[in-house]
Amino acid sequence: MYRASHLIIWLLLAAASFSLPAANDLEFTPFVGHRFGGSFDLFRGYQSLDVADSTDWGFTVSQAASDSARYEFLYSHQGSSLADRTDPNNAFDLDVHYVHLGGTVDVYQDQITPYLTGGLGMTYMNPGQRGYGDETRFSLSVGGGLKWYPTERLGIRFEMRGYSTLVNSSGTLFCDGGCDLQVNGDLLPQFETNLGLIFSF
Repeated sequence: MYRASHLIIWLLLAAASFSLPAANDLEFTPFVGHRFGGSFDLFRGYQSLDVADSTDWGFTVSQAASDSARYEFLYSHQGSSLADRTDPNNAFDLDVHYVHLGGTVDVYQDQITPYLTGGLGMTYMNPGQRGYGDETRFSLSVGGGLKWYPTERLGIRFEMRGYSTLVNSSGTLFCDGGCDLQVNGDLLPQFETNLGLIFSF
């Protein structure tokens, strides 16, 4: 994460000119960050499984809708693990993917532009444990951040975003081949902070 951040900063400092942001039709923004939060309370006793904090990465592709609003596609991935809160050594790998459609709205436009963002889509969870299967659930996200455009075609984007995945409180989760992992709760919340490099076309 730190190496990627240093590369982004170096590229921006190498830009020679400074100008106000332009409403470019298309923007592609790869990002890297840190995701935290998320746990599953189980019906079986007082057991709880926590999603470990870890690095996330992904990208957004956005299209101008107006001078201050953009349509946006988001993909964000986290390679993590799911661990028993009472026994952290009892853990297995878990990949969490978000695929959302949404948009951004600028609060106001300047060389540094604050914005709000949101999206709807799916959460795909892939556990690395024998007998446990993949899960795909509906989710939504909201957030905000800052965009800085040192040049017309290159920028930097800092964002904080929260996700909420709908989980059936009366159903099983990750169950494939007879497991009995019953979840006690309706939502899986997660949060991430990201730093990305904006390429405008």
